[in-house]
Amino acid sequence: MTLLQMGLVLLAQAAQVAGQLFLKRGMLRREGRIPRVALGAAMLTFWFLAWLKLLQGLDISYLYPFEGISLVGLVLASRFLLKERTQGWTWIGVALVTTGMVLVGTNQ
Repeated sequence: MTLLQMGLVLLAQAAQVAGQLFLKRGMLRREGRIPRVALGAAMLTFWFLAWLKLLQGLDISYLYPFEGISLVGLVLASRFLLKERTQGWTWIGVALVTTGMVLVGTNQ
């Protein structure tokens, strides 16, 4: 994986997390709903197009574990930005996903 591809992976996963957060915020409020939902949809569209580009140059078996970055990011963002409750099992799951990403990433 080149440095450019790694940067695109990280940017795409950040866009996916941001897109989900904008969708959630948009659906919670009546005022400002359309701009937030539109921005969320735009961020997820960017994620999708970036992912397609990454699939052109990388094996899916190598690329897919990076999806775990968005899971970890969403759990952290929902806890600290949206003030949602997270259970102990959630954090155990995040630790297991992170461990799996490291194992797959260092095995390639």
